[in-house]
Amino acid sequence: MKLDVEATVRAAQHGDAQAFATLVSTFSGPVCAIALGHLRDVARSEDVAQDVFVSAWQSLGKLRDPKSFLPWLRQLARNRSLEVLRRERRHRRRVVPAEDFDALAAAAIDPALGPADRLCLEEERRVVADALAQVPDDAREVLVLYYREGRSAAQVAALLELREDAVRKRLSRAREKLEAALAGRLEGLLSRTAPGAAF
Repeated sequence: MKLDVEATVRAAQHGDAQAFATLVSTFSGPVCAIALGHLRDVARSEDVAQDVFVSAWQSLGKLRDPKSFLPWLRQLARNRSLEVLRRERRHRRRVVPAEDFDALAAAAIDPALGPADRLCLEEERRVVADALAQVPDDAREVLVLYYREGRSAAQVAALLELREDAVRKRLSRAREKLEAALAGRLEGLLSRTAPGAAF
C-alpha cells in the first residue's frame, strides 16, 4: 500500500507521533543518503539524519503545504550536512588533525576490533570517501540514493523531483568519475607494491 504522504504529514502536524514515525521510517533512507552524499561518512550521515528529523518534528507546524514535505525535508538534510561540514572545517583548524581524530574515533567505535581489522575498516572508509569526493555534489546525491537505497532511476527522479533522463545522466557522470578515481587509486597502490631493488 502506497503511503499518502500529504495525509500523514497533516496528521503529524496535529501531533500524531505515530504518523511522524511513519514519515521517519519512510524517508530515513533518502535523508541518510543525501547526508552521506555530502559528508561521505556513514556514521555522521546517520547523526545528521537524526538531527534533521528532530528539527522536522519541531518545525512541522510551520510547513504550510503538506505537499512540499519531501522537498522541505531534502533541503533540511542538505543544509544540515553543509552546516556540519562548515563547523568541522573551522574545528579542524583549531584542534586535532583529522587523521588523528579519525584514528581515535575508529578505535573508540569498536574496541573489540583488532588492529588489522581497524586498519581495513579505516582504509575502506578512506577509499569510499576519496572516490565519492571526485563526484560532483548533484551527481553524488543521485549515486548514493540509487545504489545505497536500491532504487530505480524513476524512484530517484521522483524523490529528488528530477526528470528520469537527468537522473540517468548524473548517474553516468558519477560512474565515470568513480571509475577514474578508483583506477588512479589502484594504479598508485600497485606501483607502490612492486618489488624494489632489494628484492
